Amino acid sequence: MEKEYIEVFSAGKNTLEFKCYSKDAATPAVFSTDVLIKPVIEHFLNNYIKAKQEKLAGHATGIYIRKDAPKALYQTGLVDRENYLITGSVGQGNWATIPWLGIFDRNFTTTATQGVYIVYLLAADGNSLYLTFNQGCTGNKKGHSKKEAIRIMREKAKEITSQIDGRGFAADEEIDLGEGLTELGELYSKGTIFYRKYTKGNVPEEAELRDDLARMMEIYREYEEKMSEKRKGATDNKSDMESDLESDPASDIETDDEPDIIPGDELWGDEEQVDTKEAISGIKKYIESKGFTYSGNLIENFYLSLKSKPFVILAGISGTGKTRLVKLFAEAIGATSAESGGNGRYQLVPVRPDWSDSSDLFGHTNLRGEFIPGAITDFVKAAGEHPKVPYFLCLDEMNLARVEYYLSDFLSVIETRRWSGDRIVTDQIILDKAAEKDYGRMSLPENLYVVGTVNMDETTFPFSKKVLDRANTIEFSHVNLELEFDGESDTETDPEVDFMGDNPEPVLLRNGFLKAEYIVLKTDIKKEQQDLAIKVCTELQTINDILQKANAHVGYRVRDEIVFYMLNNAEAGLLDYRDALDNEIMQKLLPRIQGSSAAVKELLCRLFQKCAGDYSGFMQDSIWKQMEAYIDGRDCVYRNSAEKICYMMRRYEEDGFTSYWL
Repeated sequence: MEKEYIEVFSAGKNTLEFKCYSKDAATPAVFSTDVLIKPVIEHFLNNYIKAKQEKLAGHATGIYIRKDAPKALYQTGLVDRENYLITGSVGQGNWATIPWLGIFDRNFTTTATQGVYIVYLLAADGNSLYLTFNQGCTGNKKGHSKKEAIRIMREKAKEITSQIDGRGFAADEEIDLGEGLTELGELYSKGTIFYRKYTKGNVPEEAELRDDLARMMEIYREYEEKMSEKRKGATDNKSDMESDLESDPASDIETDDEPDIIPGDELWGDEEQVDTKEAISGIKKYIESKGFTYSGNLIENFYLSLKSKPFVILAGISGTGKTRLVKLFAEAIGATSAESGGNGRYQLVPVRPDWSDSSDLFGHTNLRGEFIPGAITDFVKAAGEHPKVPYFLCLDEMNLARVEYYLSDFLSVIETRRWSGDRIVTDQIILDKAAEKDYGRMSLPENLYVVGTVNMDETTFPFSKKVLDRANTIEFSHVNLELEFDGESDTETDPEVDFMGDNPEPVLLRNGFLKAEYIVLKTDIKKEQQDLAIKVCTELQTINDILQKANAHVGYRVRDEIVFYMLNNAEAGLLDYRDALDNEIMQKLLPRIQGSSAAVKELLCRLFQKCAGDYSGFMQDSIWKQMEAYIDGRDCVYRNSAEKICYMMRRYEEDGFTSYWL
């Protein structure tokens, strides 16, 4: 490969002049620039630990690492912006234990979760920073124990070091990011291939730092050349240096060659750097600017529901803004409809009353043997072709037909989700044989989010437990009809994060913002999350014992999805624990309750006692009025659930029958 040589001369205070020679160059290329790398390294070493004692949102150090540090590396001229993405990360919601600044070849990876890349890693104590040639650890972890993931990464590191000259960098396992690291921090350390250590108070001068980065870029380019050669050759004997694709339907998707279609890479870059609270604030501001205000924590709840599982039902009376919420939420993160001249990543599909099986959604073969695509076939295909960005499918008035019939294939396949590396894949959706030419092997892409809107009245069908178990059902029972014209809002937006201004723009987020972090409860959660998971499961068991009295209890699927919701909430720091679990009781447990038996009445009484707090008994007449009087002015444990149970008891006592639905 072509070698590059750099000579450095002083060109004035804080300025260096570089003469860059290539192997075949007759004369050197000369450019001058300010001292850029040293301030970045010193900012990590001198400021990060102190910054961690303060709030992350809008903090100057977080903004510097996310925005200014990448710009500084680009300005050195050593990293080509067109071919490489530079991203800084300080964590989501909370400060990361190990912050980083990564350089990613856009042709191979733009995320720290997979592939091979250059990354600066700050040790947990803040006293040392490492320039490393590293590999994605999250992808190696999925589907494996930590021990097995480390073994895989060390084998890959040994293979790479045996084929590529280290150019003076250390290639041992002595990198020390600190004691008592999280699992992710430990995997960062074990994934290191080459590295150099910089220590606080002893950072080399700019010329040496540039030489280090230039040599590391040489390593990266040599690795890229070897990867390209392997990809051009036979694919039957792939080496461990390549990302293995398992024989799943989703493996047909070529993710590495996807073009960068998201504006704002320089602002957001890799999805790991997005602060969830800041993004949610931006989404709410965008929605409000369109004249819609949703009460309480509805937007946070909608986000957490989608992230926990990509199937959500919005229920309520007609005209409460259910369909509009889906559209505006999608627009707020950059997904717009093709009908309005947008990018086609949002699609509204009105459900027809005559739909009776999955062919209405996924297509059928006509009498001439031609495949006729269904209502969503092309949309699902498009989502699979662009896995880095989210796609939103809104099934409007989804219960005009029987959901269990026309959505049966989707309901079955969504339960086959599993990890393949760091991707979520599913079983194949069986299409007619005539569809193979144009659609191949179709599965549910990990970036497809399905939201159904429902009205519960005499024109619609009720839901079976099969459907309710597989979705978070969010009820719309409150509407704010007031409209503001003066630009004032209760939504707090950090002034340091300039998403908005007077005319809010979409936040433009990648799929990582919504992609599920948990599929299997026991293997996907971190050690430090186990106490929370146990706490939630213990509470759910108490409630499930009550539900069982009326045969309304839930199984493991519902338990796991509630735990995932709670873990996502804790990770992002969006809602209070009680508010979050209150949402899940409303969305996953109460919709199952209906009937006219005495057992249902007893269940409601006991469940109210659990949700309201310390209420100990009821008179037999007008129980719902006693519930209502107790709720008024008291701090209930799960207030929304207590109020809903009160409403359900009123229906039971007045009509002789009750259900969750209005």
